[in-house]
Amino acid sequence: MSAEVLEEIVLHVKARYPILYLVSYEEERAQRLLRELGSRLAKRVYFWTASEGFSERAVPADDATPAGRPAAAPLAFGAPQPSSDEKTRFPVGALEYVVQSAERAIFVLQDFHPFLEEAKVVRLLRDVCATLKRSFKTLIFLSPVLKVPEELAKDVTVLDLPLPDAQELSGLLRTFLDSLRNDSRFQIDLDQGLFERVVKAALGLTESQAGNVFQKALVKDRRFSVEDLPLIIGEKKQIIRKTGILEYFDPDAGLADVGGLDELKRWLLSRREAFSDRAREYGLPPPKGLLLLGVQGCGKSLTAKAIASTWRLPLLRLDVGAIFASFIGQSEANMRRAIATAEGLAPVILWLDEVEKGFSGMGGSGSTDGGTATRVFGTFLTWLQEKTKPVFVVATSNEIRNLPPEMLRKGRFDEIFFIDLPSLEERAQILSIHLEKRRRRPAVFGVEELAHAMDGMSGAEIEEALVSAMYASFAENREVEGRDVLRAVRDSVPLSHTMREEIGALREWARERARPASARQSPRRRPTVTRPAPAPGGGQADPART
Repeated sequence: MSAEVLEEIVLHVKARYPILYLVSYEEERAQRLLRELGSRLAKRVYFWTASEGFSERAVPADDATPAGRPAAAPLAFGAPQPSSDEKTRFPVGALEYVVQSAERAIFVLQDFHPFLEEAKVVRLLRDVCATLKRSFKTLIFLSPVLKVPEELAKDVTVLDLPLPDAQELSGLLRTFLDSLRNDSRFQIDLDQGLFERVVKAALGLTESQAGNVFQKALVKDRRFSVEDLPLIIGEKKQIIRKTGILEYFDPDAGLADVGGLDELKRWLLSRREAFSDRAREYGLPPPKGLLLLGVQGCGKSLTAKAIASTWRLPLLRLDVGAIFASFIGQSEANMRRAIATAEGLAPVILWLDEVEKGFSGMGGSGSTDGGTATRVFGTFLTWLQEKTKPVFVVATSNEIRNLPPEMLRKGRFDEIFFIDLPSLEERAQILSIHLEKRRRRPAVFGVEELAHAMDGMSGAEIEEALVSAMYASFAENREVEGRDVLRAVRDSVPLSHTMREEIGALREWARERARPASARQSPRRRPTVTRPAPAPGGGQADPART
């Protein structure tokens, strides 16, 4: 992946693009990439920081990190600035240094984004752009935060440094293990199969994070083995949780825990191996995702978890509401970071629960938020349409009227399934599942009779009726019985009664636009085809006359 980014940067530098913006949290890895860029193009590379300006910083060639990461090569600089020269520590002085330099060089300004809000700096950058276009010099911003002033939007080219892929992590792990082979203090128990599992578990981590967790696994008990996999995955959960946008889920339910929805289950089981190498060799593209539309409490969220469990893939939940931030440009950066993290973990399931709440109001003018919501939504839609990484998106929605129509266009998702209230057979199946989960035998509860009484109830309401019945019997210090469940059912008012009109409108919309998740749901209407009446004499009628 780094090689692809390097080739893209080389192309932009050769084409004399004046300013490039490389977005990455991995400063050390990005520095190595840019040093390699300078080597490829036979150009000196200058690195700048606000703390040191353009100062010489040499890294010993034999400096290897404890985690076995490759040693960083010395930073390349032209004529070093005297340490007493404070001018280049300031953004204006740094830009003037770039303009005045006679070298054909690459100038990397690290963490320059806070200064891009200063009017004088922005104006000077516009002047620098004109100069750089006529020279063989390139200016590169390296920062984890993307901030591009509107005045520079046409002159700055933004590039992202993706998280390390499996090949890069394999090299990192191999270097780490090789550094320990001759050390008798440590025991390495890692065959090829386990090696690949460790690499897969580390996907989604930065190079530094992966190196740290490998070292942590070794320090724990002076050995590296299969027992360290949960440690690596646990570290990844913590790192993902710190983003505040993505949440790592341990799937605790399979398709057997989902009552009914036989059509949806059949669709999912037919794609169980969709992300395997065998599917790629067969010529199949990775599936894009599903939009699950339906009545509240009917199993949409449970299905998302069951997909991850059945397909044996990690499950990430994207909190769309957490994407939006108060600072200009931060919301768009949050969405790009969430997408990059999901792609770094691929293949993975990305779950957007109640997506209409996060992306509602997209039809407005954008005057209240400066168009931020529209830009964030546009970024997500473009990625959803054009993504090439195996990220399977599962979006759930309870209210189709609040969902932007652009999301329903063909090509965004593989299929749109409508999940209706469960039928009689499905209610019996759902009740049986919840009874068995609570170590009760469905046969002694009269499940069929209870299922009849539960007409109009969702799966969540069926579970809640059982739980209420168990609380009541527990308070009386006796075993729960079918009559307790029946009493709880009669005491509750299903959502299908209180929201009858809304559910009816949802069903009507889905009748022609979505695929039923259950074979027991009403079939979709077929469009009627009006055929022209036969012309006199048995011929076809003239369309212009009919």
